[in-house]
Amino acid sequence: MFELLKKAVALGLGAIDLSESKIRELVDDLVKRGEIKKSEGAKLIDEILKKAGKSRTEIEKKVQEGIRGALQKVDLVQKKDLNAAVKNLEKKIEQLKKKVEKE
Repeated sequence: MFELLKKAVALGLGAIDLSESKIRELVDDLVKRGEIKKSEGAKLIDEILKKAGKSRTEIEKKVQEGIRGALQKVDLVQKKDLNAAVKNLEKKIEQLKKKVEKE
């Protein structure tokens, strides 16, 4: 089971879905059954959590990039661009009001 768990983490399978408490539970079970030492268990927990965090960060980054790319392809306006356009229009309206008031 220890090797299977290591392989799963190495491949990134399931590590993202496992909660920290579930990881600790699995490793504690390995320690209780004598398959690994307690010190190895602590190292394994740290290793799994680090890899899971790294994988999660990489996946989040790829998802964000994918969403940005998809939004650009469908030509949606971003909020910041829309706000800038609104401010520009408001400025032009004020300029036109001043011009009309002078006439």
